[in-house]
Amino acid sequence: MMTTKVFYNPELDRKETYTEVLKLETVQVKDISDLLVLNRYWQDSEGELWVDFDDPSENLRRAFAAYRERMGFLSSDQIRQIRQRKGYSVRQFASQLGISSSSLTQIENNQRIQAKYQDVLFRFADQSLPDKGYKLNDDEQALTVTYALSEPEVVVPLSAEQFEVKPVMEEA
Repeated sequence: MMTTKVFYNPELDRKETYTEVLKLETVQVKDISDLLVLNRYWQDSEGELWVDFDDPSENLRRAFAAYRERMGFLSSDQIRQIRQRKGYSVRQFASQLGISSSSLTQIENNQRIQAKYQDVLFRFADQSLPDKGYKLNDDEQALTVTYALSEPEVVVPLSAEQFEVKPVMEEA
């Protein structure tokens, strides 16, 4: 059974019935150029394919989801769930992680893909920050996340505003 939907097409300035077409396509997101994504289009009576007029970013979100899956990143929904479970507003959580609230909002709304270091911060917050209602004691106020990049070790304080880079010293 074919799915059809009536849309107003602003480019053609008319309402018309469109037929759903699913197309497996290879897309590029950031540095990955071979992501297979099942995109949805709507075909008009003349055979032209259009994106969903009510949700023009649908295929972009599908591409972002494929990229996150390939990279092993958390989904935007998982990130939002972590923040909500911890009891933070967007501004509070972003401040704790040292990222802008606008970046966090875009990531949670699937309008932007997190960088690897941000994904690490989200995972750290999930494992280390207390859930909503838990009261931190004085020793827990200075939580930090350590993320080994390659040579240096970066320490990002989650409750302070400093950013400190320390070389990794291996024991002999």
